[in-house]
Amino acid sequence: MRKLLTVCFLGVTGMSVSAFGQESSSPIGLGVKGGVPLNDAFVVRQENPADYIADTHRYTVGPYVEVRLPAGFGVELDALYQTYEYRQVVPAPTIDQNSHAWEFPLVVKKRFLPGPVKPYVEAGAAFSHLSVRDVSELNDRNTWGLVVGGGVDLKVGPIHFTPEVRYTRWTSREFDSPGTLLQSNLNVASVML
Repeated sequence: MRKLLTVCFLGVTGMSVSAFGQESSSPIGLGVKGGVPLNDAFVVRQENPADYIADTHRYTVGPYVEVRLPAGFGVELDALYQTYEYRQVVPAPTIDQNSHAWEFPLVVKKRFLPGPVKPYVEAGAAFSHLSVRDVSELNDRNTWGLVVGGGVDLKVGPIHFTPEVRYTRWTSREFDSPGTLLQSNLNVASVML
């Protein structure tokens, strides 16, 4: 039930309105994107002497801007915020670590078909910055990755709904604990609205 409510909420906030309320012929689109990850942020191996419990918070949200180009092309820049945390449970004392990540995907889009329903594909690169205190598991505060995805642009009046599936392959792990018991996932898939 909680996931259904999250998806419904993100569906409402995932709308974008073209700049200045103009029709979609406007070359600039502004809006809010939200989504949920399809996989966990961490890979956890349960072995002694240290065990970890990871929690991927199931939301990603942030603004975006798109420049629409001729022939169905476009360029989109997002600023997406998400959090996740982990807990080291052995040895005592227990340590809770919260992480705040900003991701900045820059993608080129290609829309197909005329009309109010336009499927599209996208590809580009993303930069990620992690705000977290120094801990032994921290490997890299800044990383970049390759992004591919696809979706449908649904136009209803001046509003666009853009459900999509997006995959990011990061080039380095933000977290990599000694003994590789806790590692951030290099492969991230999300459903975005």
